[in-house]
Amino acid sequence: MFESPVTKKTIFLTVIASLFICLLIFFNNFFDERTKIVFCDVGQGDAAYIRIKNKIDVLIDAGPDKSVLSCLGKYMPFWDRKIELAFLSHPNTDHYNGYFYIIDRYKVDKFITVNTSGLIVSKTYKKLLKKISENNITLLFKVAGDQIRVQGGQFILYWPHKDFYSPHDNDYSQVILFKENDFRLLFTGDASPFVLGRLSHGAIEKVDILKVPHHGSKNGLTKKFLDLADPEVAVISVGKNNSYGHPSKKVLEMLEAHKVKVKRTDVDGDIVFNLKE
Repeated sequence: MFESPVTKKTIFLTVIASLFICLLIFFNNFFDERTKIVFCDVGQGDAAYIRIKNKIDVLIDAGPDKSVLSCLGKYMPFWDRKIELAFLSHPNTDHYNGYFYIIDRYKVDKFITVNTSGLIVSKTYKKLLKKISENNITLLFKVAGDQIRVQGGQFILYWPHKDFYSPHDNDYSQVILFKENDFRLLFTGDASPFVLGRLSHGAIEKVDILKVPHHGSKNGLTKKFLDLADPEVAVISVGKNNSYGHPSKKVLEMLEAHKVKVKRTDVDGDIVFNLKE
């Protein structure tokens, strides 16, 4: 009989070392008060997660399926099961379907979206609104000019305007600026050239990061809007080999000509930014 080369002492020391490493990672994350921003790789859809000052959890859209849960599992602390703010840019399935799964797994305090009373919406979206009500989640409709301050961060809505009407759901896409100190990030949902044109009259100023509208579609970003936003980094949330041909060559060339660094979820996976304190 040969004795096993793995002794009880070796196992014990390995367990102790593993626990030490786990504790080190835990305390490093626990005391890191930087704001983290993650553009989740959810395929052909939009989902962004923000953890403000390592205290407040915010979602802006939730993607087309339960892929968003994997993203939250990676970046949201395991001991925290509450999402304080959940934004939905507009009622498109590739932006809201993930919320069905999120509401089942997490406590959501406030759900913030656009008023669609003048728009024909799907039965699936009506089911989501019902689920929000059944789970006693506060539902808020926000419009241009509204602001939400939380833990040193600020969300400013640029679009849609109150009483705005259009038969096209993408025209309702929230355009939201997230600010923290000197940092500025602009979320654009699936905003159309029509919407961007309405915002090109002094409302938009230079930002650090631009979430490119409509997955980089040719029916999204315009040169005039890009000149105004003048981002250092552009993020395109898009699925690999999608049937729409997103992102368009025209948009990529526009960003290259403007010398903007481009990050894409279909190429880079989850895209993470840690803000300076």
